[in-house]
Amino acid sequence: MMIRVLLPSTQETTMTTFNRRKVLQAVAASSTALIAGMPAIVLGQKATKWRVQTLWGAGEDTFKYFEEFADKVKVNTGGRLEIQTFAAGAVVGAFETLDAVSQNVLQGQSTYPGYWAGKEPALAVIGDFAFGYRTPEQQNRWLYERGGMDMLRKAYQRFNAYTVGATWWGVESLTSKKPIRRPEDFKGIKHRGAQGIAAETIAKMGASIVVLPGGEAYSALEKGIVDSVDWSTLSVNAKVGFFEVAKYATFPGFHSMPIQDFTVNTSAWKSLPDDVKQILDRTWREFSTTQVARIADNDKRVAEEVKKKGVELVAWSDADLTRARQIAQGVVDEWAAKGALAKQAADSQRAFLRELKLLA
Repeated sequence: MMIRVLLPSTQETTMTTFNRRKVLQAVAASSTALIAGMPAIVLGQKATKWRVQTLWGAGEDTFKYFEEFADKVKVNTGGRLEIQTFAAGAVVGAFETLDAVSQNVLQGQSTYPGYWAGKEPALAVIGDFAFGYRTPEQQNRWLYERGGMDMLRKAYQRFNAYTVGATWWGVESLTSKKPIRRPEDFKGIKHRGAQGIAAETIAKMGASIVVLPGGEAYSALEKGIVDSVDWSTLSVNAKVGFFEVAKYATFPGFHSMPIQDFTVNTSAWKSLPDDVKQILDRTWREFSTTQVARIADNDKRVAEEVKKKGVELVAWSDADLTRARQIAQGVVDEWAAKGALAKQAADSQRAFLRELKLLA
């Protein structure tokens, strides 16, 4: 196995139109009354301003979605919290944001926890439980119902950082210059991946792993530094331009469903008023639901578009996915042995996946 690191250069409620209008009018009236009744010191308090860097390039839809989240935070807090958003590499390198958050150079990051696997192995186990979950909703349940979010926050705690929440961009597609239909097809492939379980699983299948920030993936694919790229979903890959230089993609989804966390400096978090913390948490959860749905819709649309342009969409068989899952669990064992929190996160997720009948 060779891994080479290149540092960066509900139930729906039926309601008549009349009733909806009455409810909206009531909400508006109550909100106005609430604002009118606020003490002047609250209405006039100075805005808290945060600088947050994401893992996304400025031209990607996912970066625009995060900008929309920041705009909603400002509106929902009445201007008391303003988030200035930065694309990958705008303030610090893509692999340097956690240090910047720890030191309060940035007040937050929205990125992939597995980038810091070398600092805390639990972040690899939580950040992307490769070949495990098949939908974001499944891991969301583990995070919020089975103690996963507490584990994630504990993993970040020693870096002076607090995780507000998590989201996903869905189960990733893999774009390649050669068809990759089964584990054996990775032999001899140079593959762009990120630190963690997914990359090491692919390495055990025979690939050489080149660790690069996602923003450098297109250039690496174009120049032949890599033969395949592990970077987000089909629609994001198309937007970046991967299919200009590669004509194969795994779809629907392949192996990896990384978390995109929203993690902030602990002191910055503690300094927020309790109601602003609650608004931030609620706004993030709404953003997460919306992002997942939007990207899923984009992927379905783009799948039809790229096929017309000569891109072959490759779906792995259940048998090959099962074999890959077995390889991945061997990698999980290796990471779980690196720390008590990593083992706890691995055992907990495996138990939940067995309940979901996704793991034997």
